[in-house]
Amino acid sequence: MTALQFVFAPNRCTGCQACVLGCWMEHRPRQTTPWRRVLTFNAPRHPRLPVFHLSLACHHCETPACLSCCPVEAYTKDPVTGSVVVDTAKCMGCRYCTWACPHDAPRFSPARGTVEKCTFCQARLEAGREPACVARCPLGALGVEPRTRISHPVPYGIVSQELGPGLRILPGLRAPLAASASPAQGRVASHLRDLLAVPEPRITLRGEWPLVAFTTMLALGVALMGARLWGQPLRHPGLLLWAGAAALALSAGHLGRPLRAWRAVRNLRHSWLSRELALVGAFLALAGASLGAAPLNRPLAWAAALTGLAALFAVDRVYQVAVKVGALNFHSAHVLLNGLYLTGLLAPCWPLALGAGLVKLGLYLIRKDHFERQSRGVARAWSLARLVLGFAVPALAFGTGAGVAAAVLGDLVDRCEYYGELVVPSPDLALHEYLSTTL
Repeated sequence: MTALQFVFAPNRCTGCQACVLGCWMEHRPRQTTPWRRVLTFNAPRHPRLPVFHLSLACHHCETPACLSCCPVEAYTKDPVTGSVVVDTAKCMGCRYCTWACPHDAPRFSPARGTVEKCTFCQARLEAGREPACVARCPLGALGVEPRTRISHPVPYGIVSQELGPGLRILPGLRAPLAASASPAQGRVASHLRDLLAVPEPRITLRGEWPLVAFTTMLALGVALMGARLWGQPLRHPGLLLWAGAAALALSAGHLGRPLRAWRAVRNLRHSWLSRELALVGAFLALAGASLGAAPLNRPLAWAAALTGLAALFAVDRVYQVAVKVGALNFHSAHVLLNGLYLTGLLAPCWPLALGAGLVKLGLYLIRKDHFERQSRGVARAWSLARLVLGFAVPALAFGTGAGVAAAVLGDLVDRCEYYGELVVPSPDLALHEYLSTTL
């Protein structure tokens, strides 16, 4: 059998949802959230924009982001049909694949604590039958055909071409009119823009607060080990290990299936999440061995500190799929910068603290200025608290516990803002951004 792909004719689709119903009827025992959705472009019916529907599910990409990023290797790609499926018996519910996939195909099921998605009706394909969504479409808007490596650009950026999606959308979408709008039409556009439904963010501070605590505690732990190399003794060595264990527990408690967390290091070759967890575990092990050695074993302490910095770097890499600030995606709340800054304050080593602090301060101010220019809301009270606690107090109380505590609180404010700014690409968001810009 030749690998297949979906083909979709938007000029035939009426948005009747028969494909969604057909998918649900076929996979009722395994489906708790829709695997296929019908999106409407220009739902408010602006007269200068086309109206059409898009039936979208998993595109079973050539190089699936979900497969490469999954830390437990729960995804497999069938070499014959080309279908990408997830094994829910392996999934630990970390939801990282839902961040990495720009097509919003993997869907987290709170009821089961795992991710589920379109299977391309693999059993039906192997039996020579069409997928259920294709078979149930009354107008023939959906179909399957042999997969081709030819790129088929999709208007408005709804589908990312980088992953080689198995989807061909037939031509015929009418482009928006380019004529200038009258003042009356401008007023209509303004009202319609207010009616656009903003897609629900997939990453929120309320849902990710355990990860905020985990990353903040990890940066502080690495900084304590770094300061020890500068000759600063740890008054309560066990506290660092207990804090590390608590941070790991918080991270595991964030999972849909915490008891499967032991699988998380299976995909070290491709997944930054696997690398992060492996490096965090190695850091705690080396830190424990270093703290148990008396007198100070410098090679062991250096190994612990460097492993900790590598763990912080891996944490920042995990979030690259959702950070949209600047070309290089540098952010003042990156935990590697936080760890270096806190190390300089704890050592105390003013060149390190000054260098890392200035980088963080510059990135923070640039970001806030960028948001102001985009007319995005900036919480000035929180920004002031971040600047005072994170930079002013540590500068005035350099080398003291009060300065370090203030810096941790300032970084915590920045980290909370960071989670509120993370944006996961999706077809819904692409439609919303295009319509908002056009109107």
